[in-house]
Amino acid sequence: MSDPTNVASGAAAFVPGGGAMMGVLSAMNKSMGAESMTAMSRSADALVSSAKSGGFEVTKEAADPIIEVLNNYITEVDTMKGELRVLEQAPPLGDHPYGKKVAQHMWEAANDDRSARAALDRLQDVLTQSRDALLHASNQYQEQEESARDVFQIKGD
Repeated sequence: MSDPTNVASGAAAFVPGGGAMMGVLSAMNKSMGAESMTAMSRSADALVSSAKSGGFEVTKEAADPIIEVLNNYITEVDTMKGELRVLEQAPPLGDHPYGKKVAQHMWEAANDDRSARAALDRLQDVLTQSRDALLHASNQYQEQEESARDVFQIKGD
Protein backbone atom coordinates (compact mmCIF):
# COMPACT_ATOMS: atom_id res chain seq x y z
CA MET A 1 0.00 0.00 0.00
CA SER A 2 1.32 3.46 -0.89
CA ASP A 3 2.08 6.11 1.67
CA PRO A 4 -0.77 8.66 1.75
CA THR A 5 1.73 11.50 1.75
CA ASN A 6 2.87 10.44 -1.72
CA VAL A 7 -0.61 10.34 -3.20
CA ALA A 8 -2.04 13.59 -1.85
CA SER A 9 -1.46 15.43 -5.09
CA GLY A 10 -2.98 12.57 -7.08
CA ALA A 11 -6.01 12.51 -4.83
CA ALA A 12 -6.43 16.23 -5.39
CA ALA A 13 -7.47 15.41 -8.96
CA PHE A 14 -10.72 13.97 -7.54
CA VAL A 15 -11.58 17.15 -5.66
CA PRO A 16 -13.21 19.89 -7.76
CA GLY A 17 -10.41 22.33 -8.50
CA GLY A 18 -8.05 20.22 -6.38
CA GLY A 19 -5.37 19.72 -9.04
CA ALA A 20 -5.18 23.42 -9.80
CA MET A 21 -5.19 24.25 -6.10
CA MET A 22 -2.29 21.86 -5.47
CA GLY A 23 -0.34 23.58 -8.26
CA VAL A 24 -0.97 26.99 -6.73
CA LEU A 25 -0.03 25.76 -3.27
CA SER A 26 3.16 24.18 -4.58
CA ALA A 27 4.20 27.38 -6.38
CA MET A 28 3.45 29.48 -3.31
CA ASN A 29 5.46 27.14 -1.11
CA LYS A 30 8.49 27.59 -3.36
CA SER A 31 8.30 31.37 -3.56
CA MET A 32 6.93 32.03 -0.10
CA GLY A 33 8.71 29.35 1.89
CA ALA A 34 9.29 29.64 5.60
CA GLU A 35 12.88 30.86 5.20
CA SER A 36 12.08 33.64 2.74
CA MET A 37 9.04 34.70 4.74
CA THR A 38 11.12 34.80 7.94
CA ALA A 39 13.72 36.96 6.19
CA MET A 40 11.01 39.30 4.88
CA SER A 41 9.48 39.52 8.34
CA ARG A 42 12.84 40.43 9.88
CA SER A 43 13.32 43.11 7.24
CA ALA A 44 9.87 44.52 7.92
CA ASP A 45 10.60 44.56 11.66
CA ALA A 46 13.84 46.43 10.99
CA LEU A 47 11.99 48.90 8.77
CA VAL A 48 9.44 49.58 11.51
CA SER A 49 12.16 49.97 14.15
CA SER A 50 14.11 52.31 11.91
CA ALA A 51 11.05 54.46 11.22
CA LYS A 52 10.12 54.65 14.89
CA SER A 53 13.64 55.63 15.91
CA GLY A 54 13.85 58.30 13.24
CA GLY A 55 16.25 56.21 11.16
CA PHE A 56 14.52 57.34 8.02
CA GLU A 57 11.91 59.83 7.00
CA VAL A 58 10.00 60.21 3.80
CA THR A 59 7.77 62.92 2.44
CA LYS A 60 4.06 62.27 2.32
CA GLU A 61 4.16 62.78 -1.45
CA ALA A 62 6.77 60.04 -1.82
CA ALA A 63 5.16 57.66 0.69
CA ASP A 64 1.53 57.91 -0.41
CA PRO A 65 1.86 56.03 -3.73
CA ILE A 66 3.84 53.26 -2.06
CA ILE A 67 1.32 53.07 0.77
CA GLU A 68 -1.47 52.82 -1.81
CA VAL A 69 0.29 49.92 -3.53
CA LEU A 70 0.83 48.17 -0.20
CA ASN A 71 -2.86 48.66 0.66
CA ASN A 72 -3.82 47.16 -2.69
CA TYR A 73 -1.62 44.13 -2.02
CA ILE A 74 -3.07 43.75 1.47
CA THR A 75 -6.54 43.70 -0.10
CA GLU A 76 -5.39 41.14 -2.69
CA VAL A 77 -4.01 38.91 0.06
CA ASP A 78 -7.36 39.17 1.87
CA THR A 79 -9.10 38.05 -1.31
CA MET A 80 -6.69 35.13 -1.75
CA LYS A 81 -7.16 34.10 1.87
CA GLY A 82 -10.91 34.08 1.27
CA GLU A 83 -10.46 31.83 -1.75
CA LEU A 84 -8.39 29.41 0.33
CA ARG A 85 -11.21 28.97 2.84
CA VAL A 86 -12.15 25.90 0.82
CA LEU A 87 -9.17 24.25 2.50
CA GLU A 88 -10.75 24.54 5.94
CA GLN A 89 -12.40 21.18 5.37
CA ALA A 90 -10.77 17.92 4.41
CA PRO A 91 -11.61 16.85 0.85
CA PRO A 92 -14.27 14.14 0.49
CA LEU A 93 -12.17 11.18 -0.60
CA GLY A 94 -14.46 8.43 0.64
CA ASP A 95 -15.46 6.81 3.87
CA HIS A 96 -12.81 4.08 3.75
CA PRO A 97 -9.69 4.26 5.98
CA TYR A 98 -7.31 5.08 3.12
CA GLY A 99 -9.47 7.92 1.81
CA LYS A 100 -9.85 9.31 5.32
CA LYS A 101 -6.09 9.15 5.91
CA VAL A 102 -5.28 10.91 2.62
CA ALA A 103 -7.97 13.53 3.25
CA GLN A 104 -6.58 14.17 6.74
CA HIS A 105 -3.04 14.52 5.35
CA MET A 106 -4.24 16.94 2.66
CA TRP A 107 -6.07 19.01 5.28
CA GLU A 108 -3.00 19.12 7.54
CA ALA A 109 -0.75 20.14 4.62
CA ALA A 110 -3.17 22.91 3.65
CA ASN A 111 -3.42 24.28 7.18
CA ASP A 112 -0.06 23.79 8.89
CA ASP A 113 2.52 26.50 9.52
CA ARG A 114 4.21 25.78 6.16
CA SER A 115 1.01 26.03 4.14
CA ALA A 116 0.03 28.64 1.59
CA ARG A 117 -2.49 29.96 4.08
CA ALA A 118 0.22 30.50 6.69
CA ALA A 119 2.47 32.11 4.07
CA LEU A 120 -0.33 34.52 3.13
CA ASP A 121 -0.79 35.42 6.79
CA ARG A 122 2.92 36.17 7.10
CA LEU A 123 2.95 38.10 3.83
CA GLN A 124 0.03 40.20 5.00
CA ASP A 125 1.87 40.93 8.24
CA VAL A 126 4.96 42.04 6.29
CA LEU A 127 2.91 44.25 3.99
CA THR A 128 1.07 45.79 6.93
CA GLN A 129 4.30 46.43 8.84
CA SER A 130 5.88 48.03 5.79
CA ARG A 131 2.86 50.26 5.25
CA ASP A 132 2.81 51.26 8.91
CA ALA A 133 6.53 52.06 8.84
CA LEU A 134 6.04 54.33 5.83
CA LEU A 135 3.07 56.00 7.50
CA HIS A 136 5.14 56.58 10.62
CA ALA A 137 8.12 57.91 8.68
CA SER A 138 5.99 60.24 6.58
CA ASN A 139 4.17 61.51 9.67
CA GLN A 140 7.52 62.21 11.36
CA TYR A 141 8.68 64.10 8.28
CA GLN A 142 5.44 66.11 8.25
CA GLU A 143 5.80 66.93 11.96
CA GLN A 144 9.38 68.12 11.47
CA GLU A 145 8.33 70.21 8.49
CA GLU A 146 5.60 71.88 10.55
CA SER A 147 7.97 72.39 13.48
CA ALA A 148 10.58 74.00 11.24
CA ARG A 149 7.92 76.19 9.64
CA ASP A 150 6.74 77.29 13.10
CA VAL A 151 10.30 78.19 14.12
CA PHE A 152 10.81 80.30 11.01
CA GLN A 153 7.43 82.02 11.40
CA ILE A 154 8.23 82.98 14.99
CA LYS A 155 11.64 84.38 14.00
CA GLY A 156 10.11 86.26 11.08
CA ASP A 157 7.58 88.09 13.28
